[in-house]
Amino acid sequence: APLRMLAVAQLCAAVSSLRVSPRSTRALGAAKYQSRSRVHARPSVRINASTTSSKMTWVDENDFEALREAMVLYDEQRDTVIKRARDITKASKVAIYCLHRGEIDKADAQIAQAAAVADELLPIVSANPPLRGGSYSGGLEEYAEAVVFAHFVKHGTLVPSTHPDLARCDRDEYLGGILDFTGELNRYCVAKATVRDVEAVKKCREIVDALMGIFLKFDFRNGALRKKYDGLKYTLKKMENTLYEMSLTSAAAKRSREDAGLDDEPPKGGDKVTDDILSG
Repeated sequence: APLRMLAVAQLCAAVSSLRVSPRSTRALGAAKYQSRSRVHARPSVRINASTTSSKMTWVDENDFEALREAMVLYDEQRDTVIKRARDITKASKVAIYCLHRGEIDKADAQIAQAAAVADELLPIVSANPPLRGGSYSGGLEEYAEAVVFAHFVKHGTLVPSTHPDLARCDRDEYLGGILDFTGELNRYCVAKATVRDVEAVKKCREIVDALMGIFLKFDFRNGALRKKYDGLKYTLKKMENTLYEMSLTSAAAKRSREDAGLDDEPPKGGDKVTDDILSG
C-alpha cells in the first residue's frame, strides 16, 4: 500500500508539470494564426503606367471613337430632318388651304417652298435611309397631296406618279398623298354643291369611285396606307349623299313652282340640276 500511494503521488506531480497556463495558450494560438496568415497571404501587385498602356494595345480605341462620332453625327442629322420636315408639312397644308380659297398663285409658291426644303434634306436622307421614315416621309405625303390637288384644280385630272414634281416622292408617299387628296376632294365637292354646281360634284364622285375600283386591286397590309384606304369608301358615300340631297332639294323646288303655277323661267341650276343628277 505505501508503494502504491507513492506511485500515485509521483504520477500527479508529473501531470502538474505538464499543465499549460491560459496565458501560454493564447500566445500559442496567436503564433499559429500568424504563421497561417503568412502562408496564405498573396503577394501585392503594383499597377503602373506601363502595365496600363500595354493593356490598351489589346483594344482599338480609335475604332470606338469613330463609332461614337458617327452616332453623334447621326443624332444631329436626325434632329435636323425632324425639324425641317415640319416646314414641308406646314407649307403643303398652307398650299391646300389656298387652293380651297382659289388662291392658285399662293398655293404654287407654298408648294415650291415645300419642294425646296425636301430637296435640301434629300442628301442627308439618301446617306441615311432610316431617316426617311417618320417626319420626312410624312411631309412628302402632305406635299404629294398638295401637288395632286393643285393639278386637279387646274386641269381637272389626277397627276401621275411620274410627274416631275413628284420625283422626290416614293411609291407609298404618292399613294398616301392620293388617298389624302380624296378627303380634300370631298371638301371641294361640298363647296361646289353649295353653289349648285352639279357637274363638279358629279365629277368629284366619279373620280373617287374610279379610285375605289383601282385600290380594290391593291393588297394593303396593316399600316398607314390600309387605314387611309379604309376611309375611302366613307368619302365615296358622303359624295353620293351630297348628290342625293341636291336632287331632293331641286325636285322640291320644282314642285313648289308647279304648285304655285309659276310659268317663268326656273332659277339657274334648278331643273337642270335635277335632270343632270337623275341622268347621271
